[in-house]
Amino acid sequence: MAKQKTAHAYELELRKMIKSRTGADMEAWLLPQVRATASNMVMLDKVQEELEATDNLVTLVSGSMAQTKKEVSPLLPYYDKMQRTLMLQFEAIGLNYKITPSKVREDTRRGLEENDPMVEYYKGRK
Repeated sequence: MAKQKTAHAYELELRKMIKSRTGADMEAWLLPQVRATASNMVMLDKVQEELEATDNLVTLVSGSMAQTKKEVSPLLPYYDKMQRTLMLQFEAIGLNYKITPSKVREDTRRGLEENDPMVEYYKGRK
């Protein structure tokens, strides 16, 4: 069994991916989102390892009326949910194609544009 990555190792990987995507170091305000994503990646690894260790993902069980029925691993729905969450987290930090590069690079600190006609209109009314 290979040693599992830590949340810190995933955080470093995510920082590198963000830098590769944006061309700049990760903004400090992204740190909580990156840490949450890294933690989710660790848990996803653990669930995946548990699923892979199981001989069968589907088992035969006896029902309440002594009938035989198939039952899937109860971890599969959680695995699916964690995968979906991870994709949303990647989108939140700008690491998939669902988010446009302009949104990733957009500087929200600028505030209003200098040449915004509404700003100019209201400035002239004073």
